[in-house]
Amino acid sequence: MACIAMIYNGVWSHYAVANAPKYREILDLLYVHDIKAGDLDGYQAIVVPFQSHQTAMKALKDDVFSVLARGGKVFVEGDSTWLDATWEDRPVNNYWWVTDPGNPPAAQTDYSHPVYSGLIPRHACWHTHGIYTAVPVSAQVIQRNGAGEIVTWETSEYGGKLLVTTLDPLVEHGVQQIRHLDNYVDNLVNWLCDVRPQGRVEIDWRIGLAA
Repeated sequence: MACIAMIYNGVWSHYAVANAPKYREILDLLYVHDIKAGDLDGYQAIVVPFQSHQTAMKALKDDVFSVLARGGKVFVEGDSTWLDATWEDRPVNNYWWVTDPGNPPAAQTDYSHPVYSGLIPRHACWHTHGIYTAVPVSAQVIQRNGAGEIVTWETSEYGGKLLVTTLDPLVEHGVQQIRHLDNYVDNLVNWLCDVRPQGRVEIDWRIGLAA
């Protein structure tokens, strides 16, 4: 058993990251519609990528939060309507690094957080898929956009650490449209289960194709 379970929705980029040589000993891929009671037991951490099935995640909420209840960690990215928070859609700026590279969508970042430690602004922000207008009272805000709206937050309210962002690092890492995400994902994996992957990610573009 790996130390992290990634809840998978059939999205190719999720599959590609979990099966990359750099991560496949660390990440177990669990198909969201096949997860049964007890399947998350034993994992130190859970990751829920962008483009997950929101209705299915709502049904799995108690199972995911049971990992937090025993002191584990959960990382959630992108749009997430199943959490105890209020997410709102916003236009996605895909070209800020071309038109205004000094003004990333995440305008304020707390670089003291272990996931963001040592990163430069370019490595700490790419796409923000919406914002949170309400988060748990206990939450610490890690990132805000230029309007002061919440992009990334963390809380220990449920026992362990719940880190939530509207960024999409795991999807982008699989797609490889943005090529500098080893910096962020290495920090993330290390924070989740005290293992730091080495080297650059290599994606096998033949994954999912018939032989």
